[in-house]
Amino acid sequence: MIVRSLSFLFLACTALGPIYTIASSPASYNVTPEQISTYQRDGVIIVRGLLEGIELKEAIKAATRVQRSKSLGQRLLYKLSPSYRNLEFQTWRKHRALEKVAFDSAAPTICAKLMGLENTNDGEGSGATAGHFRPLRLLKDAVLGYSPGDKGCGWHVDDRVFWPCEDRNIGKRDAGVNVWITLSPVSAMEGGGLAVAPGSHRVDFAKKAREAIAAMGPASTCLLQKLAPDCHERMEKLKMVHDLEAGDAIIHDRYVFHRAEPFVDPIKSKTAGTKQRVSLRYVPADATFFDNKMNVDRVIKQKGLSTGDPVSKAGEYFPQTWPNRLPEEKRRKALIDQNPFTLKKIFKMVLAQKKEQKNNKT
Repeated sequence: MIVRSLSFLFLACTALGPIYTIASSPASYNVTPEQISTYQRDGVIIVRGLLEGIELKEAIKAATRVQRSKSLGQRLLYKLSPSYRNLEFQTWRKHRALEKVAFDSAAPTICAKLMGLENTNDGEGSGATAGHFRPLRLLKDAVLGYSPGDKGCGWHVDDRVFWPCEDRNIGKRDAGVNVWITLSPVSAMEGGGLAVAPGSHRVDFAKKAREAIAAMGPASTCLLQKLAPDCHERMEKLKMVHDLEAGDAIIHDRYVFHRAEPFVDPIKSKTAGTKQRVSLRYVPADATFFDNKMNVDRVIKQKGLSTGDPVSKAGEYFPQTWPNRLPEEKRRKALIDQNPFTLKKIFKMVLAQKKEQKNNKT
């Protein structure tokens, strides 16, 4: 009788179609009080083995495919400015393995707990309602390949091209979280990983550093050493570099300064090849969007999104990941964003860089 009932229920749900699709939830994770305390103090924690087994293997394969499928514009940009061997955004929309990392791994659960979204009784977050959770959404992801000899990016926080949200919650627990997952072993001795400056989201000189970078526009995101040498030196004093295995993650506050850690010996390290990593940017659903005027995010036209709108309005473009993924968002197809590395845009970048160099000489 039980078997017949279950069979009938399955057939009924199948007949009804996708309306009754069961919502999927990310993997669970026990974030300890110590981890929360460390995150609130330093703005950064290390999570070992965030990806393991088949999930890690498939993510590595997907990142390799990303590296091999670079456009002509990306290849040209790398020749002009070898910052990262490969750099591509919103890869979860193209690669099932990276979609699973963004939605099904423990990353969303960890971020929600670190930001206090599961218990808003403390009233720390903007838009919090006592006794209610606040959903978490995926703003963007990126796959980056870093090779010996690459310049990487200097001390920075992700600008509004990479993190298109208003700066409302600097220094607050719910400002947003960046999950940086290495797909290759990295060590402080060899280099090639990610350096972070613990506590830099709260230090007094962080505002000066952010303003120095912002004043010169998105092309200057990585140039803190040149724009504000004193801030660069102070970040260097805070610097921490961790030894990590493939699948380990550095999880840090949106406003914690970080930079690529150069390879100690670029020539000797060439045998190790490109170090791939995945970066995931999560925000509360009530975080507000910022139109960076780059004409890259299709969500602006498709959803009528404008500066000040909650990112939840974007639906499947900035999808909910915690406490569960919404079935209706999963069914809808988000259009791939405009390619930021077209030949036309690269030509404009080169002209802007030459103009900046000319102004600096005068």
